[in-house]
Amino acid sequence: MSAGEGERGLSDTEAAFAYTHALMRGSGRLTTSFTVRGTFAPDRVERAVRRWLGRLPLLSLRITGADGGLCFRQGAPTGAHPLLTAPAGTDDEVAGERLWRLRAGPGPAGTTRFRLTLHPAICDAYSVGRVVRPLLDALFDTPGPDAADRATEALPPDTDELTYESGGCVCGVCGPGAAVAYRGGRGHGQGRGDGRTSEAMAPGVVAVTLTPYESRRLREWCRAGRVTVSGFLTTVLADALARETGRAEVTVATAMSLRRRYAERTLIAEPGCVLGLVKARLRAGAGGDALGRARANAAVLCSAGRAWRPERRAHAGIRHAVEREAKARGPEVRVVDAGSVDTALGPHAARITGLRTVAARGAGGGPGGSLYLSTFKGALTAALSSHGLGESWSARAERELSEAALLRPAFSPL
Repeated sequence: MSAGEGERGLSDTEAAFAYTHALMRGSGRLTTSFTVRGTFAPDRVERAVRRWLGRLPLLSLRITGADGGLCFRQGAPTGAHPLLTAPAGTDDEVAGERLWRLRAGPGPAGTTRFRLTLHPAICDAYSVGRVVRPLLDALFDTPGPDAADRATEALPPDTDELTYESGGCVCGVCGPGAAVAYRGGRGHGQGRGDGRTSEAMAPGVVAVTLTPYESRRLREWCRAGRVTVSGFLTTVLADALARETGRAEVTVATAMSLRRRYAERTLIAEPGCVLGLVKARLRAGAGGDALGRARANAAVLCSAGRAWRPERRAHAGIRHAVEREAKARGPEVRVVDAGSVDTALGPHAARITGLRTVAARGAGGGPGGSLYLSTFKGALTAALSSHGLGESWSARAERELSEAALLRPAFSPL
């Protein structure tokens, strides 16, 4: 695909997410809500957003059609921007040409609530914190590069032109040092329920947030059982989805960051869309030990991950593949384990009282959900966005995840 100055054709990965987002009505869209200590006048937030755009020119990009495919086009970074002010808890929808939207408003008890929505073609689940950090830098007058210094960085490198190197373990449990002793008991630190927070959710979205103590207990219990927290909760959710749909198999799509899998990894910008989806059909809902099934599922996904390679398809082929996916009817769970976001936020982590990211499931395709796992200040949050399963499913899924995360480690010592 040919492109002019300030333009670049989307890579296979970027185009796949862009077509999925467009054809499946928002699927893959990332919405991060975070609460900052202090109240800020609207003009201060406006100034911060203008500086943020200058420091992160990736946000000036648009996606346009070119030669039968999709192109990134660099826009003006300092023009009008979609900053909306609204009461905390109000949901927003992405519309129009922009690839991001920010909503700000008063939060509880002298705080300010922000809700940032990002198009998946410019930011994947592993780099959300790298987008939020420059905004907080600008809000608190932290020195940073100006627009002139960053102008050449607007267009991220095309990963189709980089050299992919096969990775190692992708399941997190077959490498050395995976298993640790689990001592059980309550120990020290926060007890169950301490520090638990709740927040109004969009329709079809539920979130389970553990305390730091509960999160640590779950991690230790899973390690002792030779599984990851992500692998265990994925199995719990896949089993629940199999029962809900009456299917014996569920497709699980596990996200993996590709940033360390290219020979030219130093060229890969943060943030960006550098993500692979490893898919496997898992037999779910069977009886027996959930930890044993989680280990078996991890082995299947790890094998699929080792064999996975990035494709370099024409955009027409990518669109046709997404159209076929949109017509699929089998149940599917998409899982992202983003890990800890504290490091990406730097000194601003202390200023934030709560942070959660939801990956939109969108419409189209079979029934299922997107499970997004992240940890902030030691507290694990599991956010689930569902589609095609009815209103009662979300409550059942939340209950299953809560019981698995809280009760299994407490009452099923290894």
